[in-house]
Amino acid sequence: MKPLGKKFYCVCGESSKKPYYDGSHEKLDTGKIPKEFEVSEAKRMVICDCGQSSKLPFCDGTHTKL
Repeated sequence: MKPLGKKFYCVCGESSKKPYYDGSHEKLDTGKIPKEFEVSEAKRMVICDCGQSSKLPFCDGTHTKL
């Protein structure tokens, strides 16, 4: 599990550390910026990997309807 604190979710889909941001959007000039979120306690979280959730960076099950 990643340590507590600020995290950045990749919204461009190009990160090699998906679902976390790695700077790819800047190198590829996607025009998108990562979504910042805070991990304040050690608990299980489901991070969206399809990029379509209405609760980004968290999964809301949208991938089951795609």
